[in-house]
Formats: sequence, structure tokens, C-alpha cells
Amino acid sequence: MYRKDFTFVLFFLLLVGIMQAQQNQDSKKNNIFEALSTPDSITHATVKIHQDKRIEQLLANKRSLNSQDQATANGYRVQVFSSNVQRTAKNEAFKIEKQIRDAFPNQTVYVNYSSPFWKVRVGDFTTQSEAHSFRSTIINAFPSMKSEIYIVREQIIIPVSK
Repeated sequence: MYRKDFTFVLFFLLLVGIMQAQQNQDSKKNNIFEALSTPDSITHATVKIHQDKRIEQLLANKRSLNSQDQATANGYRVQVFSSNVQRTAKNEAFKIEKQIRDAFPNQTVYVNYSSPFWKVRVGDFTTQSEAHSFRSTIINAFPSMKSEIYIVREQIIIPVSK
């Protein structure tokens, strides 16, 4: 009797493992938007998504940042905001991020939280002179933030040529 129970449990665990592996493989093929728009296998129901196209673009950008065609190196970024005021810092950081993205759509904007500080940094500059040039550009665009804008050394993301 014990042997039958053991065999049954072993078979059940093997079956669950195979099903989980298949599900993981299927989830890697589609992004969330494709998965939601695929008809359900039982009810054939679909989900219709009404959203701003920028959301899908942001996910595509994030995916490209994680892809194999980029590397990291020592470089510079321009810090435009840093605060540890817990009640307002997060909202302020994302407000400034949006302003910078709108003003400089070709630059990458990073919002980081390193307890207790919220920081907004811009760009991936390989030389300090590039960072200084961009710092001047930001100061011209946002003169009220002049006292908070400065250059920081950081690991930057650089594209790898194929």
C-alpha cells in the first residue's frame, strides 16, 4: 500500500513539474499584451485593451535595456533631483522624471530609490565633458533646478555594436 501511495505522489509531482515548465515556456513567448489578447482556450473570450501606446513602448524599452546587445561601463549621469522627504520625494521624483522625458525624449531618465533618498538621473555619458555639456542644456531648460543639478559617476549602459 505504501509503495502505491509513493508512486502516485511521485507521478503527481512529475506531472505538476511538466505542466509548470510548459507554462513558463509559453509565458516567455508572449508579452503581457499578447497573452491577454489571445482567446481563452475554453470560453474563447478575449480581452480588449484600450491604452496609451506609450505603455507598450516603455515595456519594449525596458526589454531592450535587458537584452544582450548592451553592456555597462564606468561613466557619468546628470543628477537633477535628490530628496529624503518621505511625504513628497517619490511624487516629486516622478514629476521631474516626466518633465525631463518630455523636454529630452532622446535621453534615458532613471528614477532610483536608495533608502531614504529618491534620485532622478539622466543620460549615459562616457566622458565628463559630454555630461557637463548636457548639464548646461538642462540648466538652460530648467533654471529653477540649477542648485540641484550636478554630475555623478555611475555605471552606465552602453550599446554594443554588432
